[in-house]
Amino acid sequence: MSTNHVIRKAVALLSGVAVLFSLAACGSSSAGSADSGSTSASALEQVKQAGKIVFATEGTYAPFSYHDSKTNELTGYDVEVAKAIAKEVGVKAEFAEGSFDSLLAGVDAKKYDTVADQISATDERKAKYDFTEPYTYSYGVVVTTKDNPKGVKSFDDVKGLQAAETGTSNWNKTAQEKGATIVQVNDFGQAVDALTTGRADVTLNDGLAVLDYLKQKPDANIKIAAKTEKTPAAQLPFRKGSDDLVKAVNDAIAKLQKDGTLTKISEKYFGEDFSQE
Repeated sequence: MSTNHVIRKAVALLSGVAVLFSLAACGSSSAGSADSGSTSASALEQVKQAGKIVFATEGTYAPFSYHDSKTNELTGYDVEVAKAIAKEVGVKAEFAEGSFDSLLAGVDAKKYDTVADQISATDERKAKYDFTEPYTYSYGVVVTTKDNPKGVKSFDDVKGLQAAETGTSNWNKTAQEKGATIVQVNDFGQAVDALTTGRADVTLNDGLAVLDYLKQKPDANIKIAAKTEKTPAAQLPFRKGSDDLVKAVNDAIAKLQKDGTLTKISEKYFGEDFSQE
C-alpha cells in the first residue's frame, strides 16, 4: 500500500469523525422553552433552563390582550397576569401573537408553552391538555343589536339564529349546542360588524370582553341581551405530562390571589375583582 493511499484513508476517517461530532452538536442545540432541553427533562426543568415561559396570545382581544394605542406595547389583563405568574415561577414571560384559532395548535407544535388568552377548560380540551387552576371568573353573554329584533332573552333563544363566532372558541361550541348556525369571524370586532350589518343575529362571548368593548365604544349599536352565572372563565393549558410545571404555576396563582396581586390587576381593567370566586 502506498504512503499516499494510507494518508487518504486517514483523512477520510478523520473527516467522518468530524461529521459525527458536528451532527451531535446540532442535535443538542435549543431554541427556547417551548421546544428546548433534553427529552428527559421535565416541563418545569425545561422552562427553568430556558429562563422563560412562552405565552401565546391574540394581541387584539381587549382588555385581555391588546396593544396600547399610544405606545403600541402589548398589554392587557392576561398579559399582566402572565408576567406576574412567570416572575413568581422564577422566569421571564415571553409573548407570541397569532389568531385565536392558531394558539392551541402552536402549543401542540411546541412553538409555545401555553396560551394566555382567556382559554376555558372544556372537557374536550382537558382530554388534550393539563390545565392550571382558574385565574379569571366571569360570565357568558348573548349580544344583539340594541333593538334586539329576534327578542333574545336567554341563551336558549339563540336556537335557529345566526351566531358570529371565532372558529374554535368555546362560545362557538356553546352556540352550536344551543342550535345556532355559525357565521365565522376572527375576533369580537368582526362579530360586532356582523351583527350591525345584519349578517348575524347574535354573538356569544365573555361578559368582561363585551363590557370593556362597550366602555371603549359606548355608542356601538349592541347590547347584552342575556348572561349566565359567574363561573371559572380562564385557565392556562399546557401539554400533557407537564405536571410539575402546572403545579408551579398553580402555586404562583394561589400566592398572587392571596397577596392581592391578581385583585389589583383585575380592578385596573374591570373596576372589580374577577380573579377569584
